[in-house]
Amino acid sequence: MSHYFSSILALPPLNLKSHRQHRPNMRLPNPTPSYETSNKLRVKYGRVFVGLAIVIFLLSWRDMISNSFTHLTSRISSIEEEDPILNSTLGFQNIFVLSLPDRVDRREPLIAGANATNMTLTVLDAVRDRQIPESEWPESWATNGWTPKEGELGCLMSHVKTWRKIIDENITSALIMESDADWDMRIKQTMVGIGEGTKAIADWPFDPPSPSTEGISKSEPRPYGDKWDILWIGHCGSSAKGDGRIFAFNDSAAPDEGHVWVVGERPTQEQRPPGTRVVYQLDTSVCTTSYAISNQGARKFEKIFREANAPIDLKMCDICANDHKFACIGVWPQVISMTESKTNMNPTEGGFAFGHDIEEEKIVAANSVQVSARVNAHLGTADKGPDGWIWEWSDEDSSQERGEEDREAAEVDLQSIDSELKDEVQQEEGGPVDG
Repeated sequence: MSHYFSSILALPPLNLKSHRQHRPNMRLPNPTPSYETSNKLRVKYGRVFVGLAIVIFLLSWRDMISNSFTHLTSRISSIEEEDPILNSTLGFQNIFVLSLPDRVDRREPLIAGANATNMTLTVLDAVRDRQIPESEWPESWATNGWTPKEGELGCLMSHVKTWRKIIDENITSALIMESDADWDMRIKQTMVGIGEGTKAIADWPFDPPSPSTEGISKSEPRPYGDKWDILWIGHCGSSAKGDGRIFAFNDSAAPDEGHVWVVGERPTQEQRPPGTRVVYQLDTSVCTTSYAISNQGARKFEKIFREANAPIDLKMCDICANDHKFACIGVWPQVISMTESKTNMNPTEGGFAFGHDIEEEKIVAANSVQVSARVNAHLGTADKGPDGWIWEWSDEDSSQERGEEDREAAEVDLQSIDSELKDEVQQEEGGPVDG
């Protein structure tokens, strides 16, 4: 911030007139100022010097502060250059959220969770089955005796349209997530480890993919490397290729196996040591809760999805498992997880098995997430730090009693705050307050 100072210095007027008297052999004595006049001049000119000194000091201080801020900005930029994964898009060029425009109940908690973790999301309108003309359906869709469930075509085409956006706009990489996603408050630190693992795994054992990348900007940072097509970080179950390498890193946000919700098999303790998260060459995966896709990956998947006869996650799973031209990377446990909802899939078709019936739609933590961004944003505890966060379970106790107690206490506090605000409004307006 710059401050401008103006000093008005009152100086005695100067008399520019000069009078000469020509008197031969006469000298006028120099006037001797009195003590009072001399003292006044000292005070006046002393003020001038003091004012100038102050101005010089302030200018020097301003330059010093400016240099300090420049140095601080340079250090922050340097940190982001070293770890661009810590930026607001987790090191990808964009984070896209697929959400039906009328599902505000899903959008608002998601955006609140992103704000709580300093993430920038771009929300794209998903589409329903009935909005897609048959001329735009993938070839072979709903053939060979297979009948898709309600919402599966809209889900698939919402993802495909996003891939086309990535291609058309030459986006180097993007994280795509669905609107029921949730993640841990410590997600950025987790993604730094995943970035290291992705670079380590994608270079081996398969050859790097080499699709056409003409027109793609090379100036964007690639903290995950550039030899992968899909980085599947949000799923309901995932497995590694039997002959593939596994990269393990310590992660305090990684849930123990007792809190990992999954469909299918789990890795052995040898594959995933306690307290770690692992990155690997992907074999199978289900649920498209969240995944990152590179530009080259978008081009390859969009081309092959012009013909599809299966839900999007099963089709992607088949490609990763059987087509060696695709470089697919998996993560265990999932970093981004699905929240419980009555509408994850059509309940009339049997719904999605969470292990219990969902009777009420409310903001809850996703399975496998210890410190939910959604819940902490909703309860106003996101900015209180680890000691003030709501934890779904403690590291010492495998039960979820602590998380339930914390949530109940926070909800009581939230209700109390709402009540106090209503009382204040009532007092100011002098009338009753509607709930």
